[in-house]
Amino acid sequence: MLIILTVGMISFLHPDIHGQGKYMTNNGFASFYSHTVIEDITAENKEVASVIDASTGEVVIIVRMSAFQFEKRLMQEHFNENYVESEKYPKATFNGAINNNQVVDYSTEGTYKVVVEGDLTIHGITNTVSAEGTIEVTSNGIVAKTSFMLNPEEYDIRFPRVVRKNIADNMEIRAAMEYIQL
Repeated sequence: MLIILTVGMISFLHPDIHGQGKYMTNNGFASFYSHTVIEDITAENKEVASVIDASTGEVVIIVRMSAFQFEKRLMQEHFNENYVESEKYPKATFNGAINNNQVVDYSTEGTYKVVVEGDLTIHGITNTVSAEGTIEVTSNGIVAKTSFMLNPEEYDIRFPRVVRKNIADNMEIRAAMEYIQL
């Protein structure tokens, strides 16, 4: 789960952002999917900011929690007000690195399999996560994609008993970012 930032804000967080090998997006995509026998729940967010430093493999992702869109308005209200408490915890962040960054040739078009590992903070709780993904180098920049499973309770996100059976213990998280070089 990933917040929209301006280039200036990310530059403040990472002062060496301008330079060769830095890639950025302010309109990345993140979603989650919960499947139970009772119902499926999907939410999408197209306001994800991220930076990749190709020289080090460092990755920073920020997600504005209130930007997740649900099919049902009531689900969106419950998500923001009761579960992730978006006013109190407005963003989710990932700070990590591409473990095998050396396999990616950022100067040659192609698709490279990568493993990303780092600290994911949601709802004020930080856990280390690792996920496989791909980086596709294109003539326009890079496209990074990943998916992994997440247990909301590991981030102190609790659900009332009346709806607990409607929500999966583990949710599939997907992210896709189209980065441009700075």
